[in-house]
Amino acid sequence: MEKQLLTEFENAAINSRDSPPPFQALSVVLSLVSNPSTTDSSLSVILKTLTLSLQNPNHRDSHHRPILSILHLLSLRHPRLRQDVITAIDSFSLLPSASTRSLADALSILLSLSATDVNNESAFLSLVFRRRISIRYWLLRNVSRFVIRPSVLFTVLFGFTKDPYPNIRSAALDGLSGLCKCILIEDQNLIRGCYFRAVELLFDTEDTVRCSAVRAVSECGRLLVATNLEKSRQEWSDALFVQLCSMVRDMSVNVRIEAFHSLGNVEMVSHDILLQTLSKKASAAMKEKNFPGQLTAKSLKLPASSAAFAFVHGLEDEFREVRSSACRALQRLTILSADFAGGAVNLLMDVLSDDSLDVRLQALETMHCMARFDHLKVQEAHLNKFAGTLLDSDILIRSAARRLLKLTKLRTLALFRLCIDGLIKNLELYPQDEADVFSVLFSVGQKHGKFVVSMMREVSRMIEPSFGGKLSFDNVRTASLLVLAISAPVSLERHICSIQPRIFSYAVTILGRISRGLADVMDQSNLLTYLSHCSRFTFASAAEFFNGEECALPAEEGDAYLIQRDDAILEDCSEKVLELQRANSLQLEFNLGTPDKGGNCITLILQKVTEIWPLLELGLMDGVSNILRGVKAELRRQRSNSRFGDELIFILNYLDAIELLGRLWARFIFPRKFYSYQMGDWRLLFENLDMILKEMRYRFIGLTKEDEFHILELKLVADTAKLCKLEAGCQYNTMKKLHSGVSLAQQLHEEGSISLSSFVTELQKALNEINMSGSATMENPFSLLSSLKQFKLRQLVLPGKLKYIEAEMDVQGTDFQNPLPFIPGLPVGISLAITVRNVSVEKRLWIKMSLEEKMTQFAFLDLLELGGDDEVRKFTIVSPFYKTPRARCFSLRVCIVIECSSDCSQMPRNYGGPKHDIAYICEEKEVFFSMVVK
Repeated sequence: MEKQLLTEFENAAINSRDSPPPFQALSVVLSLVSNPSTTDSSLSVILKTLTLSLQNPNHRDSHHRPILSILHLLSLRHPRLRQDVITAIDSFSLLPSASTRSLADALSILLSLSATDVNNESAFLSLVFRRRISIRYWLLRNVSRFVIRPSVLFTVLFGFTKDPYPNIRSAALDGLSGLCKCILIEDQNLIRGCYFRAVELLFDTEDTVRCSAVRAVSECGRLLVATNLEKSRQEWSDALFVQLCSMVRDMSVNVRIEAFHSLGNVEMVSHDILLQTLSKKASAAMKEKNFPGQLTAKSLKLPASSAAFAFVHGLEDEFREVRSSACRALQRLTILSADFAGGAVNLLMDVLSDDSLDVRLQALETMHCMARFDHLKVQEAHLNKFAGTLLDSDILIRSAARRLLKLTKLRTLALFRLCIDGLIKNLELYPQDEADVFSVLFSVGQKHGKFVVSMMREVSRMIEPSFGGKLSFDNVRTASLLVLAISAPVSLERHICSIQPRIFSYAVTILGRISRGLADVMDQSNLLTYLSHCSRFTFASAAEFFNGEECALPAEEGDAYLIQRDDAILEDCSEKVLELQRANSLQLEFNLGTPDKGGNCITLILQKVTEIWPLLELGLMDGVSNILRGVKAELRRQRSNSRFGDELIFILNYLDAIELLGRLWARFIFPRKFYSYQMGDWRLLFENLDMILKEMRYRFIGLTKEDEFHILELKLVADTAKLCKLEAGCQYNTMKKLHSGVSLAQQLHEEGSISLSSFVTELQKALNEINMSGSATMENPFSLLSSLKQFKLRQLVLPGKLKYIEAEMDVQGTDFQNPLPFIPGLPVGISLAITVRNVSVEKRLWIKMSLEEKMTQFAFLDLLELGGDDEVRKFTIVSPFYKTPRARCFSLRVCIVIECSSDCSQMPRNYGGPKHDIAYICEEKEVFFSMVVK
């Protein structure tokens, strides 16, 4: 039957060479393509015949479209032919005889089938200027999927901002916004023209155009600020901020939402203008100050007073979406100024009684962000309003309010009492919140140890047994006060003497309840040890405490006693660390002494790393660093004499990764140290850890699925921490990495016998909750923190011999004293002698050439053409660098990198290099150039 149908189609095609095949023949082809049993040979004949029919200039447009549809179906039903179908349709799109509708259909199919962008600038330009409005709109909406020169694309989009059709103007503005995000334009006149054109369209009659204009003003303004000199950068940033403030009173809800969203993205604003947005009256100085921009369609001046009342308008808007957007904008801007945050708190406290759950949640998250950056100044009037959120009927509101209290600094004992009373009332009304309330009580007590001591002196009789010795710790208030009491010694060692030791023994009676609340701080066994230790401490007697008397020991002797005791504890801890270090060093030296026992050495080291992880969880970073430093020094000394050289390199990288992860972990555990670290310290730790994990994952051959899962889990821990601490401007990329990593972990679990850890399981749940809620991650990163607390380091087991991917590169014929000659603006060649080891032809290697962090160019190394075997390849290549600067001399940094093909991170657009992230496989070399003098 199949042969008969195929014969009918071929005969019809032969008989209609000068005219298109009849629709009856196309229906035969459709049946063959739809049938999964059709043979490959028949499908190849169909593909060839349809391709020839597309190329025939005598066929009408009405027959091209059904043929394109059949080819599309062919690629979907038979993926092995997809590339051939793409080639056929791409060839058709280049034909000058193709009609508008057929060409648009061809490009649409290419975009749906191809994973890469369509490199057909001529077809895009041909279609975009034709009369069909729908096709023009579709092209502008999908402009990011076409490879077009930025200068040409900028001109086209700028021209279409004056199109008579509103949807075309809107699409052109969105295209300009996307273009400003992915390229750097150095011509300031061009940027200003784009910016002021977008400002002009802020007063368009159509809502959609104004929305797009707000986005375009935001992105063009950001680019304008970035390209200006330092002196005028502040002025342009203020002008952008005030211009966006003028749109928060727009008649359209969507425009107001977009205006507040863009306001939150402004990175630099003057202090007085920020404060003006919270004021209902414009100051005299603001009335006299003007910025470049427009207040109305006819007014070409933009007074600074336009910013007045902006956030008051937003937080009192009748639509909850606008109020929520205003809260999000405040969250980002309060980081810039403590005074602005202080004024914003007064407005946000009123928002806590909003009718909308989403708005109340966003207001709490905004104040949480203030507290993280120590910009939240709480007063007694604020806390009275805030206490109502602890009694809210919604569990999400209560949870967010408690998270905020964990970071809030209470400056007086009265504020502290209000806070504790609010938490106890929360627990009395909602017993199901007990674990979280206990956790907050413990955390608040840690930060306010002196207040705990003062308050316990007032309420201590409530904790004592009743007449007859009966304990009543089932009482909510009593249990809460017990948790508060045991928190003080953790953060305020000098005041242990003021807490009666019996209170710690009372806490043991509700150990299970307390341990559930403190699971993120310590497990039940450690809590029991801690309570037992404190209950035996007898520095201050119970009679002295309950009679309100001070400690009988003089203050000087008491201080000396406490110092001696602290020194004894530290000395005991140090001795344990040193003992473990000596044990590691001796055992390591024993195993590395003979090369045959190198495998045992590796197993021992991996086992010891797992054993010292509890020390990292306790914050003993210095002792662990000493251990690891000794182990790494011994490994480097023995590397050249061992036949396990590549495995030892892997272990060295692994030890570096564990040490960096331990430093991150210690900072998460001890919140008191959080503010002592600058954001740059965090970023440096994350960057170093990410680089090491990439090397472990992509530079070693022979890793098993279990090894890959182990490294992937460490990467997920780092990305989760990164999302919770930093990345306010890159949350989308980090979230994308997390989703990709979790999917890969699930795939590894399904392919083999790998069991998912508790951390990965909890992370997967947290990501699913975030997707279901539809909220941005950085607005609520705390749903991910619970998964981090589940992480436990598992032992890594290397199965056998590994191979290490590395390269050596020598720049020939140049050094600092003998630079290479060049002519500005013309390409220059760099002769490189390269040796690569353990690289197969499937790997993608690139030469990376960087010019002062501003410009990067990549050159692909085709290993199949260069020859050699996988073990060692040696070759010499001349790599061109095209964008030589207009300068008398310059230097390039050159190195060899490997593309991380399975990584979800993508390189910036228009680099013309690798699509995914890269890992360095050789040392970076500097090449010097000097201009040829005529």
